[in-house]
Amino acid sequence: MTWTTKTTIKTLQGISDSSLDSVIDLLISQSEELVKGYLQREIEQASYTEYYSGTGTPVLVLNQSPVQSVTSVYIDPKGYYGDGTDAFPESSLLVPGTDYVLRKNNASATEVSDSGILYRLGTDWNRPQRTQRGQLASSPGIGKGNIKVVYIAGWETVPADIQFATNRLVTAMLESRNHAGRIHSESIEDFSYTLSGSEAEASLLDSIKGSLSRYRKVVL
Repeated sequence: MTWTTKTTIKTLQGISDSSLDSVIDLLISQSEELVKGYLQREIEQASYTEYYSGTGTPVLVLNQSPVQSVTSVYIDPKGYYGDGTDAFPESSLLVPGTDYVLRKNNASATEVSDSGILYRLGTDWNRPQRTQRGQLASSPGIGKGNIKVVYIAGWETVPADIQFATNRLVTAMLESRNHAGRIHSESIEDFSYTLSGSEAEASLLDSIKGSLSRYRKVVL
């Protein structure tokens, strides 16, 4: 799915024919991947089933945000990312409000969670212990996918400034075809998109990153 359209780009550029349709489709796909790479998150709302290893603390940070709701949470020491025998049976299901709680933006039951933090109540997120030869006491082991979380995250309606920034990126790349500024390199990881053209184009891309920066995932 996309959060901008060919029709939108053509309207912004005053294009009335279909001569650039295939180019626009390609640039939309590239631009949205670049935006997701820069933000380090998915954008549109979807359901996720993910496996985590216990942190040994009461805090577990989910991969995607904003989290709209948590469907279910399981703990199974032999779950092994869902590959274990009879992994995550119903008996391993935790109870919301008793075993865990999702941190909400404003402590309201209807609020989403921008942080994506799940708090374990009364204990820690299980991290198995291990005993090594020659040691009297056990030491923290590795969870190996002992926690399963099913949740809904992302935006049902993509924020207007993310749409705006994506549209600007597409149109900038489209306009570069008509100038000396041919695109000659790109990088999704650090949101680098080099145009061999004017400084104005580079400045435009900086402003796009500025529009997106408040949505960028903070990696702890």
